[in-house]
Amino acid sequence: MAGIPKVRVQFDADFDQLKKGVKGATNEVQSFGSKVGDFSKKAGKAFALVGAAAAVMAVKIGVDSIKAASNLSETISKVGVLFGDSAKEIEKFADTAAQSLGQSKQQALDAAATFSMFGSSAGLAGKDLVDFSTDFVTLASDLASFNDTSPEQAINAIGSALRGEAEPLRKYNVLLDAAVLQAAAFELGIYDGSGALTAQQKVLAAQKVIFEQTTTAQGDFAKTSDGLANQTRKLSGELENTKIIIGEALLPIVLELVTAFAKKVIPRIKEFAQGLAGKEGLIDGLEKSTSAAFEWGQRINKVIKIVASFKDEIVI
Repeated sequence: MAGIPKVRVQFDADFDQLKKGVKGATNEVQSFGSKVGDFSKKAGKAFALVGAAAAVMAVKIGVDSIKAASNLSETISKVGVLFGDSAKEIEKFADTAAQSLGQSKQQALDAAATFSMFGSSAGLAGKDLVDFSTDFVTLASDLASFNDTSPEQAINAIGSALRGEAEPLRKYNVLLDAAVLQAAAFELGIYDGSGALTAQQKVLAAQKVIFEQTTTAQGDFAKTSDGLANQTRKLSGELENTKIIIGEALLPIVLELVTAFAKKVIPRIKEFAQGLAGKEGLIDGLEKSTSAAFEWGQRINKVIKIVASFKDEIVI
């Protein structure tokens, strides 16, 4: 009997340790759960912010895309006027410019349109005008590739040279002055050696000199198309083209919205303003304005849903 208390004491001591261990473990679990809860709340807020940012980005993409598509439509219209029956050849050329030149369709069309004005002033038309313009657009990408500049810079430099400003093309190792242009015009058989060159003669002479002095750079984009710089230019061009495709899909919806606003909302607002003169007119005006606003809101919501859906297709 004397040994029983000793056993009980030992058992109680162990039980006390067990209770302490369980309590400690419980506290640890509760602490961990609390931390997980805090993390979940913070993570939830973070994901909410990311989602909101993604939605805003999607809307911005939609707005930019609509603007890009609208600009392209206007440029195509201008190209049609400048090139006439040959406009389709220019569009076809621009369709492949992203991969072949590192330029977006918009950029290639803009450049071709700019160069066509110089060609037209020199008396060129039809296929000659198409070749004049597309050759310079292509040369711009080669000069940019060879000299590590952007196609825009090369396009502007060539345009300046055709306007009679020689300095911008010096960075591309093209030297133009009156004597060089006169000699080139004489070789072309459009100048007899006396007097100053006409604007037409200057353009044709500049074309000859520019291509003669850039032979080393010509074809460089194709030769180095696998390099990082030109791959980046291609990607940039394709992204701009993709933006236009999205915009073209959204344009009809936006046009419908603008038309609806002009035809339905504005008249209701006018009626509301006119109805302020009397109580009955005021109520009628409010009803019509509210109805128009609700319809307008539904249309806007439709566009927002479409634009926001694009964020799910974007992979960065």
